[in-house]
Amino acid sequence: MITACCQQAAQAGVRADMPLAQARALFATPSVRIETHDPSADAAALYRLAVWAQRFSPVVAADGTDGLLLDVTGCARVWGGEERLLRAVVDAMQRLGFAARVMIAPTLGCAWAVSRFGSKRACLVSPDSVREALAPLPTAALRVDGAVATQLGEVGIERVGDLLELPRSTLPARFGSELLLRLDQALGQAIETIEPVRPVPPAAVERMFDGPTDRVEAIELTVRELLDEVTGELERRSCGARRVDVELLRSDLGPERLTITLGRPSQNAKHLWQLLRPKLERAHLGFGVEAVRVCACVAAKIRHEQAECDGVAGDASAAEIERSCGELLDTLRNRLGEGRVLRASLRESRLPERAFEMRDASDTGSVTAGVLMSDRPSVLFDRPSPSEVIALTPDGPVHRLTWRGEEHGATACVGPERIGGEWWRAHPTQPDRTRDYFAVRDERGRWLWLGRGVESGRWFVHGVWA
Repeated sequence: MITACCQQAAQAGVRADMPLAQARALFATPSVRIETHDPSADAAALYRLAVWAQRFSPVVAADGTDGLLLDVTGCARVWGGEERLLRAVVDAMQRLGFAARVMIAPTLGCAWAVSRFGSKRACLVSPDSVREALAPLPTAALRVDGAVATQLGEVGIERVGDLLELPRSTLPARFGSELLLRLDQALGQAIETIEPVRPVPPAAVERMFDGPTDRVEAIELTVRELLDEVTGELERRSCGARRVDVELLRSDLGPERLTITLGRPSQNAKHLWQLLRPKLERAHLGFGVEAVRVCACVAAKIRHEQAECDGVAGDASAAEIERSCGELLDTLRNRLGEGRVLRASLRESRLPERAFEMRDASDTGSVTAGVLMSDRPSVLFDRPSPSEVIALTPDGPVHRLTWRGEEHGATACVGPERIGGEWWRAHPTQPDRTRDYFAVRDERGRWLWLGRGVESGRWFVHGVWA
């Protein structure tokens, strides 16, 4: 069943609660991207978006599965007026890639109704036009129960304007007290509050000196003690640091900030100190440091693991090996710089040169690419090396080849293995989209991976087995 769709799919006729097979049938081409609905991931993403939206208002709450409620009382003057605040929110959402409907109204009920049922994507409702804005909207815009909206429709009350013309005393007896409460909340005649998100502040500690000091030993000792306090707080939260900032508040200059990033959450104060120490030794202390502040700006949950069984420690577990490798990568990354420690990651492609990509070593995202269970050379050349081949037939097997200026005789030949190219990526100057590969052993006993372009007939060596 379809739970949500993009604007392009909606224009094609896709709707929520539609069977997936019916939605597929609305498209002439099979190039439709379908994602599995994950409610927990959506809720987590909406929570992160609510925390991000606190730059516009200190009071932000998640509304359902696809909305945010912001109490912007008194915030407009910071942005130079409500119109500029409205435009700032719209522009910020567009930069994040969201198609948002943004409304500012005197009440939460009015803003909710106009944003979800109004005709405009961005609107500012003045205090004098609340009734006018609510009148053309359906009764469902009042956030009443679906059964109440159905009962109102049965008696011909389909718009909020129709409801406003009825005597208030007659509504609770037939439709319940909720209808009157929602109507008063939308009109501002009843109090309505929201429960804002309250993000947990990062673990941070600070220590002031009696006076400015330029003694490196005292500063290093203070940083180590503060790291112990921060890691202790992280342990109580069952979290680990992914980024740690150390600020040196200097007496004559601005703060000196030292930052380290980690590929996996860590509570090891010794490891954090080993990463910070080289940066601290190169820090400019000016005429002295007045205070030191340590903050674990980015943290993540750590899964509890059993280190030993029955009080007897065995060989190094997989978790310990992974932790040691992570600490090594952290050391290399912080000393060599971001983006300089890479790892190979699988990519969905049958072409050898496109079957992997180099990604940052700290990127621990899951890999969904399939693995082709075929024999491949241990060394793959960045660029295939041209060669001249004498074959028994035009399509092989290989008899002799000339590669890098030397002639070699073939003592064994396995193949061909045809690999089709990615036609959607083919370039007119690269006609060899389809290739035939051979595993050839030369007179030295070395195995070479030879390829032949089907369209051009050119031969090349793409790799060797070490």
